Amino acid sequence: MRCAARDNGQVSNVTTESEPEVLRRPMPRRGRGWVLLIMLLAAIALGYAIVQIATQKANKNTVHIAAISEAQQLFGGVPQEGARLGSENAPVTVQVFCDEQSSLCREGFLSTIPALTEKYARPGKAKFLYRHYSNSENPIEYGFYGTEAAAEQGDGWQYAYLFYANQKEADRFGVSEAENKRSGLRENFLNSLASGVEELEMAEWEKAFKEGTEPGSAMSKSLEAQEELGSKLGIRYGLAMVIEGPNGNVTLQENPSLAAVEAAIAKVE
Repeated sequence: MRCAARDNGQVSNVTTESEPEVLRRPMPRRGRGWVLLIMLLAAIALGYAIVQIATQKANKNTVHIAAISEAQQLFGGVPQEGARLGSENAPVTVQVFCDEQSSLCREGFLSTIPALTEKYARPGKAKFLYRHYSNSENPIEYGFYGTEAAAEQGDGWQYAYLFYANQKEADRFGVSEAENKRSGLRENFLNSLASGVEELEMAEWEKAFKEGTEPGSAMSKSLEAQEELGSKLGIRYGLAMVIEGPNGNVTLQENPSLAAVEAAIAKVE
């Protein structure tokens, strides 16, 4: 604030102490230049960041899981417990022997199980029992443990379905390759797959998976028993089904068609 004062007949301008210094001194031209320079550098940095985001390559370790909504729609509401899909009291039992890491089994599973679930498991006409049966030289495939861990919560069929639907991703992450154990690539895929099962409790799944992969675990013994059962029944490569009902039983080998499975169910029911 300024006021006029007289001194010996002369008027002079006096600045009061209450006036802020910044109002009394205009910004030097040199200071303005620094502000403009800083703003220019900030704009350049922002532009560079935008270009980097737009052009950066995808992370090769990112897992892309497909068919999550399909799995939920297909199996949601259908009774499940352990290896079983469908009502415990269903008159027909279908044992499904397959290997989720086998491309042959993938074709057979995806071409039959969705329709069979809707037509027989959901209305309680038949129950399906998932049996792990390796199509490789390894009697127990690493991916089996993930499905078994999910089955303990009644979500094994969803997990298996997602595995078949994302088998190429499993191959990309080397799920069947033992040398990837230390790098964690296999676990990265299997964990992502489990996350795709909507009702699965991840903490419980991780605990069951970890305990299951330990030598001599109850899960390993169960998988060994399933392998032995398939051998006794003479199961060959590809998906196979053993269908039992009030009027007998039928064994279908090497990826039977949907029509063949339906005919077998009609024969034994």
